[in-house]
Amino acid sequence: MPTLTLNNGQKIPAIGMGCWIGSPGGGKRVYDYCAKAISVGYRHFDTAASYGNEEAVGQAIRDSGIQREEFFVTTKLADHFHVKEAFEESLKNLGLDYIDLYLMHWPQAITNIHVKPGGDNKPDYLLADALPPEDGPTFIETWLAMEKLVGTGKVKSVGVSNFSIKNLEILLPHCTITPTTNQVEAHPYLPNHELKSYCEAKGILLTAYSPLGKYIECVMVLQF
Repeated sequence: MPTLTLNNGQKIPAIGMGCWIGSPGGGKRVYDYCAKAISVGYRHFDTAASYGNEEAVGQAIRDSGIQREEFFVTTKLADHFHVKEAFEESLKNLGLDYIDLYLMHWPQAITNIHVKPGGDNKPDYLLADALPPEDGPTFIETWLAMEKLVGTGKVKSVGVSNFSIKNLEILLPHCTITPTTNQVEAHPYLPNHELKSYCEAKGILLTAYSPLGKYIECVMVLQF
């Protein structure tokens, strides 16, 4: 698998297996497709606390019999109010000694995270309330708490997700550690050229989720 080099020298596989399946949880389904992905050569797995499936991802990695050092595991912070505790919970859920990349999932602090049943044979989905800046930690405060995790030896790199250029312009002057990555939706229908150029200029690797697109039944997409 080709690798890319982060701004701290760490290597990251160029392609990873995203572990969001369209609804939170997944249990055996997530375990099975992670196990299958490992069998065909995937070594980079991307999950999140809010996905509700860190346990299944970690179990598949441990059951593979492959050395931990061969894997690159990314997970994401949801709870801006308790960064250290949320990180330790993710580490426990994964059942691993360390995490390769820990991302701030969204710039907004959120609360009241809960699952709402889909109904009519539709998948469940995740809901949360995004808080205005004055009602929760700012993403600067959250980031500074994340920087402290690097010194513990339990995480190799930290980064952000879903950050705009404006968000980064606000954050970067306060950083001791520059985010290694900014993970955003990017694909031919949403190429994010300007954001990519900005991140490259700052030494931040832009990584893409939904690289083949989403909402593919949208009329505009079908007409494109």
